[in-house]
Amino acid sequence: MKTTWITAALAGSLAGAMGTVAVAEDAEWRHTAFVYGMGAALDGDAYVGSLHVPVDMSISDLFDALEFGAMAAYRVQNDTWSFTGDATYMGLGGTGRGPRQGLIKGDVDIDQTTFMATVGRRVTPGLEVLFSLGYLDLSTDVKVTSTGPAGIVNTKASTGADWVDPAVGLQYNVPVVSDWRVNLLGDVGGFSVGSDLFYQVLANLRWQANDRFGVAFGYRLIAFDYEEGNKNGPHYQRYDLVEQGPFIGMTIDL
Repeated sequence: MKTTWITAALAGSLAGAMGTVAVAEDAEWRHTAFVYGMGAALDGDAYVGSLHVPVDMSISDLFDALEFGAMAAYRVQNDTWSFTGDATYMGLGGTGRGPRQGLIKGDVDIDQTTFMATVGRRVTPGLEVLFSLGYLDLSTDVKVTSTGPAGIVNTKASTGADWVDPAVGLQYNVPVVSDWRVNLLGDVGGFSVGSDLFYQVLANLRWQANDRFGVAFGYRLIAFDYEEGNKNGPHYQRYDLVEQGPFIGMTIDL
């Protein structure tokens, strides 16, 4: 399977980088856990076989459609290197209405699991170059209600897809005032390895309440364009989606 050998090859590259870090003599490693919630808007298009559902869900719509969501991150860093794992699960359901003649509405249910593994190399005290692997798994049920010669027609389809994307980016993290830091992150990937395009933008402020606990809030955008199969075939699927919105969470320095 394509995903398997891509994952093995890219994971091997990251493992090599980690081996290099292991022999480096730097300052002690610092560990931080981050648990957060995100109010996201979902926009784009989902195609399953011959079915097409335009998705346009506001933040309030998404909370109404959210069946279950869990998000967490863990970061290990010293003065030169950092390693970050970021995991997200969302069970979503929504309804879209399209401009296509005859389409009354389309319902889509998406179970989405995302994991980002990132290696960072500090080039200045506040700036890191990032090398990432992003794994995304989608399980999708689509129902389209349309009009036809026999009246109302309901068509259903279910499918799933998973892929791994490499990505490169930058992260800028500096103190602004006492107990406050600003963090800016951007990366881009896909490169037709897994998806055609993947990109992410994140901006947040962090307030350090004491030596162990902090609060972070900001805005995050994640977008991907994935296509699989013959466009005219029964197994065709494409997801051209953008998730974006504010988030708030708690940080724990371990």
